Amino acid sequence: MPAYFEMSLQFRREDLYPGFIADFDAALDRAGVKFDSGCWEDRGLSQGEITAWNQKKLDQDFELHDDFLEWGSNAGDYKQSFYHFENYTKVRGFWINRYPSRDEFSFTLIIPEGEIFRWVPGDKQGEELFQKGLPAGFYQPVIRAEAAEKLLTLSQTLWQFPAVRTVQTMMELSDAATSLEDLRAGSLPTACPFAILEPGLPAFPELSAKTLTEGRPGLLLLEIDMLPPDFPG
Repeated sequence: MPAYFEMSLQFRREDLYPGFIADFDAALDRAGVKFDSGCWEDRGLSQGEITAWNQKKLDQDFELHDDFLEWGSNAGDYKQSFYHFENYTKVRGFWINRYPSRDEFSFTLIIPEGEIFRWVPGDKQGEELFQKGLPAGFYQPVIRAEAAEKLLTLSQTLWQFPAVRTVQTMMELSDAATSLEDLRAGSLPTACPFAILEPGLPAFPELSAKTLTEGRPGLLLLEIDMLPPDFPG
């Protein structure tokens, strides 16, 4: 199984309502994330059937089992979906209700990491070795320019869905998305390479910040070291 890039959108339970997931499915579709099929044993289910199942589970405040994320084989858990998005392969999305006590849940979209990032030498000496065709030692991930543009556009489009409280991005081995509770307490969001937060949260000087003024207000945070040098964000 390949490593995956993740885009995680956080929600609060107080914003959940009948038809919530159907409305979010429509927002995904408008953003260019098109439903393909259910995953694994659920491939024969329609999007409507998967939506109804997951809505019922969220309404019940059902907590996701860890083994479902790894194997997708627990028939009682939330159902995952495959999607078409741009030219990426194995695009998959799923709902998580891992911490019901915090009244938070999330939707995560994953794409194979190798289609999103390239690895470049992480220091001047490594760059010199790399240019000579020699092993460069330390490498760091940098998002591909085309992927940066597509994923940032996607995140800003989904940000317009009123119930989204944060958009955070991560790599396979990076930290998980920071909870809404921890963000309010000042913890750093996961931005590999960007995140979108609601205005009014504590400042994060470790990340470059840009105020979003078109449509719904928000704060775009960028991890500059993971972005192409000419990225306009």
